[in-house]
Amino acid sequence: YLTSIFPQHAAYMDESIGVQTKRGCPYDCAFCLYPYIEGKRVRYRPPEMVVKDISQHYHQWGARRFWFTDAQFITGKEAYPQCTEILERILREKLEIEWSGYIRTSLITPELAKLMVRSGVGDLEVAITSGSQEVLNNLHMGFKLERLYDGCRYLAEAGFKGKVILNYSLNSPKETEESLLQSVESYKKVASILGEERVFPLMFFLGIQPNTDLEHRLLEEGYLSAGYNPLMLTPTSIRKLLYNPAPLNKLIAKACLAAWERKEGSRDPRAWTGSLSQTASHTSPAGEKPDTAHYADANLIRGIQNNSGRDALLTLEEILRSRRPAQPTTATTEKTAVSPIS
Repeated sequence: YLTSIFPQHAAYMDESIGVQTKRGCPYDCAFCLYPYIEGKRVRYRPPEMVVKDISQHYHQWGARRFWFTDAQFITGKEAYPQCTEILERILREKLEIEWSGYIRTSLITPELAKLMVRSGVGDLEVAITSGSQEVLNNLHMGFKLERLYDGCRYLAEAGFKGKVILNYSLNSPKETEESLLQSVESYKKVASILGEERVFPLMFFLGIQPNTDLEHRLLEEGYLSAGYNPLMLTPTSIRKLLYNPAPLNKLIAKACLAAWERKEGSRDPRAWTGSLSQTASHTSPAGEKPDTAHYADANLIRGIQNNSGRDALLTLEEILRSRRPAQPTTATTEKTAVSPIS
């Protein structure tokens, strides 16, 4: 019957169906609107009702992929009982699904990691934001990087086979060249834990939203003018509301353009050379023309597939390291140290 009145419904079955398990977010991330929209007090749906929704979509409509639309699926230790029961009910009802959502890997325990994998966790989106603990603290992110790495280890040990998208908000307040390098190192660390083929960094800039701590700060600093209207968008206001101030904005842009110009992305079977002189023109195997159809930034999905974020991060690392003053060699240092005083 459904097909007769809405033949296009099958297209939706290939996408994730949203299911909400809780409302509210207890965190104070400086740029986020969730606490303002949903409140800071977390309200939990009964696990049996959550799984009933999943089961109905599963049996009645054939849905197999689900996205938990919560601000965070694991909002804290208080959420462990609800999260655990939801995943255990999925297993008991033999719902062979793939599920995902926003996950604070810093809150994943070894036991929860095993349950996540057994119940069908798929690809995950992790808002690491920065590899600098100082930048994270300034944004009130509420987690320690070491705990995030621990959660990744627990997933790997549990047999996690999905992909992880690492969201970085570059050039955030208090960002420096050193903290940008720390972000590159954090990507490498996660990739070493989960496998480079599974980790896909994406780079964003913070959008300034009303009623957030970030907006209040920037108003006080004079970056934003009092009485500005966030709904009246002009080229000038858009540049301001997408927070990417000088001078680091040009370094990041240079890295992105240099990486994208190669047009190969990380699908190129050759190892990363680390050479900015590498060009997009190259000869493919068997003398074929280079395949530019998978240009890394053709669209977001293709960018993820080709891991253009990885290429841009590694290019950024090379640019930043090239700006550092050359260190004197050991021989020069020793020679200077023993020079006689005339």
